[in-house]
Amino acid sequence: MDFTEFSTGKDDNGRRLDRVIRIFLSDKNLPEIYKLIRKGLIKLNHSKAKPETHVLQGDVISIASFLLQNTENSSLCDSQTQNSNSKNSLKIVFENQHLLIIDKPYDVTVHGEKDGLYKLVLDYYNSKKNKCTSLSFKPGPLHRLDRRTTGLLVFSMSLEGARYFTQEIKNHSISKKYYALAQGDIQKNELWNDFIKAQDSKNSLQNDSQQGFKTVLAASKALDSDYQNAITAVTPLAKGSLNNRTVTLCEYSIKTGRKHQIRAQSALHGFPLAGDSAYGAQKLNNANREFYLQAYSLSFPTDNPLEIPQEIKINIAPDFLSQLECCGIKKSGL
Repeated sequence: MDFTEFSTGKDDNGRRLDRVIRIFLSDKNLPEIYKLIRKGLIKLNHSKAKPETHVLQGDVISIASFLLQNTENSSLCDSQTQNSNSKNSLKIVFENQHLLIIDKPYDVTVHGEKDGLYKLVLDYYNSKKNKCTSLSFKPGPLHRLDRRTTGLLVFSMSLEGARYFTQEIKNHSISKKYYALAQGDIQKNELWNDFIKAQDSKNSLQNDSQQGFKTVLAASKALDSDYQNAITAVTPLAKGSLNNRTVTLCEYSIKTGRKHQIRAQSALHGFPLAGDSAYGAQKLNNANREFYLQAYSLSFPTDNPLEIPQEIKINIAPDFLSQLECCGIKKSGL
């Protein structure tokens, strides 16, 4: 019988054999996998093994080749069969063995089945020469950006990277900053400390069933146990005029990571993002976006173990810059 062999990597170390195989052969359930292991169609280091055996880095897993037909992992170790256009489709800002940071485009989902960024990142990960360092690990987004928010988005490229980023976000050690165009005249630096929660669809200001879009409620105090604290620092950078209304280009630094945090808090304080009609703003005419919100900076702890630069930063997007110029705002260096 013909077997295909795979070597386990660092991120597989200590995992149970059946768990590795279940992720690896995603079309099989656990009872099927147990049966395959018992029959010797899946071997560990060329010998039969028990499903609960813990694998070690460098172990060899042999799988009957016919089991790999018609599975998404059948070409796991053949980089030529993967989507060679994945990297070109991603605007990669920073990459190492642990994290991938991309510049997310406007109106693109993270998890869309056909056009989502997750699929592109997974294809790119699988096409890399070192992709076989793990059989059971898959990259994933480590925080969220709304479909219509652009800018820096982080994906894990290793288990160590995923654990580090998640822990540092929990510790508030990673700082995220955004540019946004707000409706109204924000005259001074402000620190917004509010509470927000997802709305029921029947009460939502806007509910797009195709995209599963819902607004969130924002309040100056928690009205029930479902509200979560949201803290945002706002710095006005420049003023302009749009549709005969004053608009303010702002830097938003979020201290918490709630859904629609910037959009909901801006509306609560009387300064909805320009064009964000779901939160009460006047719609934009002849604009490339519904509203302009870009994650432009990520700051990490100094001397972090993943050797990530202290700050990852991108310039303001060209179409965002063009919109600012239409508002009479000319800011160099953004």
